[in-house]
Amino acid sequence: MCEAPASSYRLIDDVTPGDIIAVDRGSGEQPYKVVFKDSTDAGYVVTFQDDDGETFQLDLAAGTTVTRSLESKWESAQSPTPHTEV
Repeated sequence: MCEAPASSYRLIDDVTPGDIIAVDRGSGEQPYKVVFKDSTDAGYVVTFQDDDGETFQLDLAAGTTVTRSLESKWESAQSPTPHTEV
């Protein structure tokens, strides 16, 4: 049986491109990759990418709590640095 990646609650303020966070687009929370985050007066405009490569943007207020996958940029196959278990 495959174990789901661990997750943690973080503020959107601390999320960076490459992180994977849960977003509800109307059919329940699904994991999406953050590809860009731009500051605004009220918070952030965040660009996400789905598994099919399609992107979408959301306006999120500063201080918004999000669920972040702990299996994110460094553990992914796209990591620029190979990681091996010790």
